[in-house]
Amino acid sequence: MNVVTEVIVALALSPWVFAVLAALLIIDGFFPLVPGETTVVVLATLGAAGHGPAPLAVLFVSIAATMIGDGIAFSLGRRMGTTRWAWMRRPRAARALEWAAAHLQRRPGVILAVAKFIPFARVAITMTAGASSLQVWRYLIFSLVSASLYTTYHVIVATTSGTLFSNSPLIAVAVSIGFGLVTAGIVAAVRRLRRRRLRSVI
Repeated sequence: MNVVTEVIVALALSPWVFAVLAALLIIDGFFPLVPGETTVVVLATLGAAGHGPAPLAVLFVSIAATMIGDGIAFSLGRRMGTTRWAWMRRPRAARALEWAAAHLQRRPGVILAVAKFIPFARVAITMTAGASSLQVWRYLIFSLVSASLYTTYHVIVATTSGTLFSNSPLIAVAVSIGFGLVTAGIVAAVRRLRRRRLRSVI
């Protein structure tokens, strides 16, 4: 266990750590199969425990990189629409994209902020925002707010865990990641429940 801890801490203290963090978050913005969010949590946790970069630096780099990644997804949606790929035309995905399009017209800020906590949904919703008539300048404002809220939440959780378990970095990281997974699960469950209620009313 000590060897694993030493390796993780050494990587977290690498001069390339912010470049790796930014690259993962940018890719995560349009391809949510890379550990962008997890990397934020790990680095902020280790930083708070005194074994990694400063959490505040992690926060600022993460917000900027998240906005760039989301901007790529937004641009893809604007150029290609939401029917370009086969997975978008599947019944379940099509319904989700239709739901996103309808709600983005009424309250884009809220939808984009909530979607950040649902890994696969956030990419689809951001692309839908790009394919909609949402002005770029409005999107940039919403993107800044949603990226800031999303990243600040994870950094706060990570910093708290890192401070409480400063003597056990791996436990601190595990607690932070577990808390994030629970939060994402709750948000997704609430979203599904609301959709079911709306269907029953209709």
